Amino acid sequence: MGGTTTSLTIALRQWPIWTWFARQDIKSRYRGSLLGPLWLVLNLGILIAALSLIYTTIFNLPAQVYSPHIALGFTAWFFISGILTDSCTAFTTNAQIVRNMPLPLGVHVLRVIARHTLLMAHNLIIYVIIVLVFGIWPNLNILALIPGYLLLATLLYTSGMTLAVICARFRDVPHIVTSLVQVALFITPIVFLKSMLQRQVILADANPFFHMVEAIRAPLLGQPVEMLTWIFLVAANVVSLAIAVGLLHRAGHRVPYLV
Repeated sequence: MGGTTTSLTIALRQWPIWTWFARQDIKSRYRGSLLGPLWLVLNLGILIAALSLIYTTIFNLPAQVYSPHIALGFTAWFFISGILTDSCTAFTTNAQIVRNMPLPLGVHVLRVIARHTLLMAHNLIIYVIIVLVFGIWPNLNILALIPGYLLLATLLYTSGMTLAVICARFRDVPHIVTSLVQVALFITPIVFLKSMLQRQVILADANPFFHMVEAIRAPLLGQPVEMLTWIFLVAANVVSLAIAVGLLHRAGHRVPYLV
């Protein structure tokens, strides 16, 4: 088990490799495009404007409350869901590298995380616009973004490793994960507010995706991160690490033969 845990940390230390791969992924995806990754920002901006116009009317909510909520909610959601779905194919889409290069398997999942971190950084342009339009100026609560992101990224790293190994063996699992993530969007307080659940607030508190989103959204909104969210992130990291280490110890050596 100790050797498997060490291999996860070795992959972290090889950051020049997976960050370079991440940058190349983005460049290749948007090669020949005039705006490049800024298309993501434009698409997100259109989505937020449309939903704000519709749902502020339906729910009778002030735009200065609802628009920042969904803007930062979707920014965090695209980061989380993108990593979970792309991690499923982290090994299979890089089969040649997995088979022929002596790189720790964690490098391929970290490549996914780095790519989506860069994309989220582009989407934070929307945050700047939100600050200027609605006057939600950062306060000391924004400092919680650092531990929040680190805990979230670590959780997605170990979860991504688990998914990557399972999906290398069972090729139907990525489709199942994609479907579950799509459903999770509609039951997580992103398009709606947690306060709108009223007596059913347990539906948010018991939703792991809500706490993952809040680790990013709450600090950027200038709100404190709830203690329950911190407890979840720490506990989920411990459980996810144990699962990932156990799975890698048992089946990690088979991955090059599976992809």
